[in-house]
Amino acid sequence: MRRMTTSFAIAVFLALFAQSMPASAEPLHDSLLSGVNAYRASRGLPTVTASPTLQAAAQFMAENVATYGPPAVPHRSTDGRTPRQRMADAGYPVDQAWTSEIIAWGALTSASAMNLWLNSPPHYAELNDPRYVAAGMGVACWGAYPCVWVVTFGSVVDGAFAAAAPAASYHAAFKTESAFPSASPGQIVQWVVAFTNTGATGWTAGANPVRVGTSKPLDSPSALASASWLAPNRIAQQTTTFVGPGQDAWFVVSLTAPAAPGTYRLYLRPVIDGVQWLEDAGVYVDLVVR
Repeated sequence: MRRMTTSFAIAVFLALFAQSMPASAEPLHDSLLSGVNAYRASRGLPTVTASPTLQAAAQFMAENVATYGPPAVPHRSTDGRTPRQRMADAGYPVDQAWTSEIIAWGALTSASAMNLWLNSPPHYAELNDPRYVAAGMGVACWGAYPCVWVVTFGSVVDGAFAAAAPAASYHAAFKTESAFPSASPGQIVQWVVAFTNTGATGWTAGANPVRVGTSKPLDSPSALASASWLAPNRIAQQTTTFVGPGQDAWFVVSLTAPAAPGTYRLYLRPVIDGVQWLEDAGVYVDLVVR
């Protein structure tokens, strides 16, 4: 089983001068990649291969920061995505890789950005991490800062992953649940359930999210459905963006109490839509309507 991690760090630096910006960012991308690799080679570390998917994720974040300013939540773009989400959306296999992202703004050159990172312990650690063999470079030179510099790192190279990646392994086991709820007719209540990822492949929101679907029989409609359900047969989706092997996924289930008093049972089962149903642990919730 592989461990997945994401390590994030931010350097916040303001420029002291205003200088004219280059017309094209391409030379800056190349310069930043050369600077990262020259440093890593000097330390006896693996150099990184330019990754088109990591490049797309890095460039998006550089332009986002240049346009809207430093993120209110570290490394979260204004559309609400984390670095892992942006990498996954760009096509990088985050569920099988170690990843990280470093950002600096205010440096006029790639050499200055490197200097800022090397003098910041969290960034220094990322630049010296021997696991990384692929990277994407993002540069945007407009807005309130002379330039925004982003490097996204990954521990697998895109093409090599396609040839060497193990087959996806999806499995789940029941973990825990909250107490069964009770409600008045028409009232909407919430119930929480958790499943453990017992497979070897991560569950990534946006790429292969795990949901809970109706069961017994599968995909059956329910009288307990609420407006928050994803579909009449899809009750909820994992609440976190990534659930690695051995980690727990939590689901918040909203239930609408029918008009007639009684006890209503809803069976549910985890599923990765378009891939497979996960193990049936016989999980259910009883809603008591008084």
